[in-house]
Amino acid sequence: MIKPYECTQCGASDFIDAGVKRVQCAYCRSLFQLLTTEPVLEIRKGADVVFGKNANVEIRGDIDIHSGANVDFQGKVTVLKGKQKQKFDLKLIQGGKEKKKDVDC
Repeated sequence: MIKPYECTQCGASDFIDAGVKRVQCAYCRSLFQLLTTEPVLEIRKGADVVFGKNANVEIRGDIDIHSGANVDFQGKVTVLKGKQKQKFDLKLIQGGKEKKKDVDC
């Protein structure tokens, strides 16, 4: 999921996966939300979902199953990626500790 981005706070291009649709700059620790037009199936805590034994489900994009969700896959479930127009961008959630101007990556 982590694509090559540039940190808006320090200019670095190294990022650490910080959870669902979030990345953190490896240098200044700024936290970003990953913005995308990619379709996402999100199953949240408390959901009780069963894909029955006769299911033939295609999910175009990504699937995100939160902790605490009960999901039972009995049939065929296919997650399709690629060949979709996707836009990726970063939105700053929390600035890092310091700004660095010269970063070698």
